[in-house]
Amino acid sequence: MALLNLDSVSLVYPGDDRPAVANLSLAIDQGELLAVVGPSGCGKSSTIGLLAGLTQATSGLLTLNNMPIVAPGPDRAVVFQDYSLFPWMTALDNIVFALQESGRALGKAAREEAGKLLEMVGLESYSHKYPGELSGGMRQRVAIARAFALDAPVYLMDEPFGAVDARNRVSLQDLLLKLWIGSGAKKTIFLVTHDIDEALYLADRIAVFTPGPGRVQKIIEVPFPRPRRRYFLVQDRRYIDLRNEILSLLQKEILEEFQQVEGGAGI
Repeated sequence: MALLNLDSVSLVYPGDDRPAVANLSLAIDQGELLAVVGPSGCGKSSTIGLLAGLTQATSGLLTLNNMPIVAPGPDRAVVFQDYSLFPWMTALDNIVFALQESGRALGKAAREEAGKLLEMVGLESYSHKYPGELSGGMRQRVAIARAFALDAPVYLMDEPFGAVDARNRVSLQDLLLKLWIGSGAKKTIFLVTHDIDEALYLADRIAVFTPGPGRVQKIIEVPFPRPRRRYFLVQDRRYIDLRNEILSLLQKEILEEFQQVEGGAGI
């Protein structure tokens, strides 16, 4: 059953002639991990902003549980690429703050819960460190732990692993799957990524966006059962075929857009 719905959604930023999102329709099921891939400037991050309630659509309708999305709310947690941690707070205090602001826990209970979350992401011994004292991968672990401290039903993730090195990215992908599956009902995750391999490893479905303005070119079902093993996955002929299909879709659209711009410029 669809939890999130975008129905013919368009977004034009003030002072911009070209829409960032154009007539976008997409449904995301309860407990689904949907990945979105597409070239830079295709509206992926703008769609995150719309779903988060940080930006209002110019036209169309966005709903969560059949209720219009008109503002940010505790039912959606957002994880950005740039960590977005409070630099004056320790790793532990960043998570405590999220727990207290959401009303999930207060005082000693909040500190105990924050400690458990740091342990879950492998940073229990770094609880007293400030963000500036942590590596990029560690900061993103704290950011993810803070987001999951909210226990929101929906997680909107905007290239959360794009700024970390390859080794940390692999570790963070596995951490996300661990937190997503959890011990109860799966969260619903809308994951924007530029990494096709990441999308194929993590997602249930992949939405391939066209070059801007943002709209869905194709939805691809990811057929691999869970748990997925990277070593075997990349040797699967279906994996190679899907990867090539997504690359072909992206390259075709980019080439067509370039040809249109070239023709319009009279070159």
